[in-house]
Amino acid sequence: MYKPIIALCLLFFFLATLPIDSQNALPDNDLWKEDKIDKTNTGQEMFNKVIDATYKIYKPLADANNESLVINKKWSDSTVNANVTRYWGTVYINMYGGLFRRPETTVEGFALVLCHEIGHAYGGTPYIRAYNKLSAEGQADYYGAKECLHQVLKELNLSEYELEPTYFMEDTCEKAYTGDRADSCVRSLIGGQSLGNLLATLRKVDQPSYQTPDPTVVEETLVSYPETVQCRLDTYLRGTLNQSRPNCWFKD
Repeated sequence: MYKPIIALCLLFFFLATLPIDSQNALPDNDLWKEDKIDKTNTGQEMFNKVIDATYKIYKPLADANNESLVINKKWSDSTVNANVTRYWGTVYINMYGGLFRRPETTVEGFALVLCHEIGHAYGGTPYIRAYNKLSAEGQADYYGAKECLHQVLKELNLSEYELEPTYFMEDTCEKAYTGDRADSCVRSLIGGQSLGNLLATLRKVDQPSYQTPDPTVVEETLVSYPETVQCRLDTYLRGTLNQSRPNCWFKD
């Protein structure tokens, strides 16, 4: 009669001792030192709006997955990053004001970071670790641009551009889509470029360009960050255009 109780205790012990993986959208950095919080809280309304729109879209998916979704609004925190954890039936995402306030970060870019974290939770294989089903870094980027961002942008219904789209962005999206979907495509590429610029600042390298794809061909799929900033930008482009994942991190 004690065997079921012992088995249950062992199960709880096993679950309690599992590592709590927290996946960051960006490599660790000290850009928080440059953050200057505006006392008027300029931008906080849009910060909240992006998070609320994403939560509204993805709560039903969390419910269908028999888990809770919690997105913490850390507006006053200067951290230039975002992170996600899945633990005991709950997906926790932290979004920081320091990321939103970076000069490189557009609203679309901030939404894409949140979609990256959503992609870790619901982007599918390849996984970093199978037991908690958190998707690989490249897969989170790809899912974020391919599946999540368009829905969030549609909910936000933005008007003006914070970053002027290039001819390449407009021409590429006009060839791929029509109407509102073409505009969403342009905004997705703007968001990807803003994050590429931020990553370039972080890594102290030149800004990437959609027109100079990474020629790297990996021998096996990477589950960590791709080696180059350009590879991540290529992933945003491929996801936005519903193309295959790039060879700079994915091995079919």
